[in-house]
Amino acid sequence: MRSETLITPPVTEAIVSYAQRIKVHIHCRKCGETFILRGVNDGKGRIETGFKRCLCDNEVDFDVEPLA
Repeated sequence: MRSETLITPPVTEAIVSYAQRIKVHIHCRKCGETFILRGVNDGKGRIETGFKRCLCDNEVDFDVEPLA
């Protein structure tokens, strides 16, 4: 068997592709409950937190705002 050494060109640029996490304040308009979570800005102006529903089973009526 013949063995060959694989030579790759050196990396000239470091490509970092990670999402910046931000704190998000979620306020339920139905019962008034508030949540502070960490979310990721998806680049389209939306913040994804994984939050699905409030304790009162509300799934759609929320105020979501990023915290500085």
